[in-house]
Amino acid sequence: MDNRMNEPNQNEQNSIFITNLQHGETVNYSLVIIKGIITYGACNNYEKIRCKSNRNKTESFWEVYNREFKVLIELEKGDNVIDLEFTGLHKTNLLLRYEPRKTNLRVTPVYIICQGHDGCFQCPPEINNSIESACARIAIGSKIIQSVTAEKLHESGVGRKTFQLEHEVDTKSPECLVFRSALNVNKARKMKQDELWTHFGRELMLSELGSNERKFLGFISCTRFKGTDIDKPFTHDENVSNTEAYAALGGGGLALFGTACLYTWPSSVSEIVPKLLDPNPVNNKRFMDDSGYRGTIGGCFATTLGSVFHELGHTFDLGHTKDGIMGRGFDNIDRVFLVGEKRSAATKDNNNFNGKPVQHSTVSLQRNINVTMNVAEPLRVLGPRSKTTLGNFVSMSKSDIVRRSPNVTPITRPSSVYSTITNRMADSKRNANRNNGNDSVYWTRNCAVLLSYHRWFNNEFGRERQAITRYLKFDKNKMMILSTAGLRIVEVRDESNGMVLDSYEFTNVLPEKRFLLPFTFSAKSKVLTIVVEDDLGNVLKQSFTY
Repeated sequence: MDNRMNEPNQNEQNSIFITNLQHGETVNYSLVIIKGIITYGACNNYEKIRCKSNRNKTESFWEVYNREFKVLIELEKGDNVIDLEFTGLHKTNLLLRYEPRKTNLRVTPVYIICQGHDGCFQCPPEINNSIESACARIAIGSKIIQSVTAEKLHESGVGRKTFQLEHEVDTKSPECLVFRSALNVNKARKMKQDELWTHFGRELMLSELGSNERKFLGFISCTRFKGTDIDKPFTHDENVSNTEAYAALGGGGLALFGTACLYTWPSSVSEIVPKLLDPNPVNNKRFMDDSGYRGTIGGCFATTLGSVFHELGHTFDLGHTKDGIMGRGFDNIDRVFLVGEKRSAATKDNNNFNGKPVQHSTVSLQRNINVTMNVAEPLRVLGPRSKTTLGNFVSMSKSDIVRRSPNVTPITRPSSVYSTITNRMADSKRNANRNNGNDSVYWTRNCAVLLSYHRWFNNEFGRERQAITRYLKFDKNKMMILSTAGLRIVEVRDESNGMVLDSYEFTNVLPEKRFLLPFTFSAKSKVLTIVVEDDLGNVLKQSFTY
């Protein structure tokens, strides 16, 4: 339903035009971004748009800049009627239905408390750092990522799809689970992030929560920035080396993070935009400054939320891309929620104090941890209960799980080789992606296609029996890929860092059943990984040399 009035003399009550949602639309996530414009009539940058829902009766007010506005509202299950009003003259309402998908596949936020730790995360004295506060912040962050995932897939043209959270699948579950680890806090603080990832992944799968129908989004309570009395700005690497129980890794069935900057996150929907705009400086002598050299509380929230977004993408089988969310594009996640001058000011990409390119992240473009095991050909890709996913932590050795420990190194610009062969697509598609939502945050085409057919993003019931009767086969000698269900995307990645070198998408109604892989790539490494997804969301990952 188009809310825009074409006639300039129409009643001004209809001059609020919602640009991203349709009246009566159904969504499967609760936190919704409503974007729109005031089409005509008096409008200034000082008045705010009022939002009120018939379900919770609370009012909220949102900035309008050059007639553009963005509203965040949390829906209740079922029908929600949202009233929008601007200056008392411009009025409209929007009907949205919130209905989670019927699936057992879910993302499970967990707050991990080590043995001997009280569960209180590091923060300034005026901040509530209780376990309850941590869970509230993690729950809000999870909903934000769920919402932005859907919005960016919608802008990519593949539908407003996203994953379901634990409490949406199991209505008796809290929005963030507390997990008591047997790992001693002192030992945890001496471990490297890949060691923490391996330990907690195995421990979660051996617990009552263990299930291949879950992807865990874990946060470690005992992360601690050791502090310093040195009065100078620090590089990202120096900050990481000065932080205990630090992690920012994702892959397989676990995305794991430290909590050194969790105090900068909001604990309610009403705090999201104020937190992003918070200009107060980080006390970098006492607390980790992971703000991408912006030095502010708002920068810390945006950067760490973006890194969680990026790493969770790896658990959905996404590789690294030259740009976009799986490259460096997640740094601008704050732009998704801001309008006008505040959006521009908050994301200015300056050089750091050494004049080096800015690194806006805890994440380095390294080889993401891959827990999917290679199976002898022909490969029969199993359903969600397959023993080839995170569940195999129980029987796999550490060397099996992490075949090569990832090197945490600063991001560098791709070489000319990568620049010419990464994510080949038409310039028109690339430019369209960059302009999605006018906020510089987007999925590259290959990521959007892979997610749109992924099992965690589609209705699973009724497809599982069909899925386990299909197989994918990659013949390395003939460079031929065969699929009985039909191919949807083929990617070639550099084994050393997970960078997508080339991708081929098949989005016609009837997908291809076979594909001869062109030998057009030239990676730095002689080891490549082929990643294939079929029409039912089965994913094959297989390494080969050339």
